[in-house]
Amino acid sequence: MSMSIKNFDFTEFKRHFPSVRFGFYVSEAQPFISCILCEFDTTQNLIEQWESIQNLVSVYHQPKVEAERWNVYLILLCPEEVDIRNKYIIQNDTYTARKLIVENESIPVGNSRAIQILNNELLGFDLKSDFSEATVECNYQSSTSDLLVDIPLDNSANARSLRSEKIEFLINSVGKS
Repeated sequence: MSMSIKNFDFTEFKRHFPSVRFGFYVSEAQPFISCILCEFDTTQNLIEQWESIQNLVSVYHQPKVEAERWNVYLILLCPEEVDIRNKYIIQNDTYTARKLIVENESIPVGNSRAIQILNNELLGFDLKSDFSEATVECNYQSSTSDLLVDIPLDNSANARSLRSEKIEFLINSVGKS
């Protein structure tokens, strides 16, 4: 699954925000992730306009399917860094859409770079993992696991008796720790 550009009527957005460039993207496999990409020339413009833009998003982009409503993203691209306080306020605002600020990005971005950013930021395409050398150690020890070691599984009278004793012990010890 990756992101791809889709048509969206940004007429009202462009009328209100002529200096901001917009793009609309959805996930290809299932269109349950939709994203409105906003490119700002300066950090100041981003800080001043993000809230008004999200208000337009709430009016002009309301997915019909419940799952899609929870996966609307507003990606805010900026060529500069956004101070930590404003970044925190913007990215933690949950009205209308989830917000993500991508800083230090050359503006304008082409469609292929925009898709790369979205694939990395939303879908984790840039994550790498190498478990070839991974080992897992488990040092957990419990009295219950000790009781289960060496339980005979055959159908002999002795095995049944031993299993019965251990089960009775477990039942009596539940909640006494």
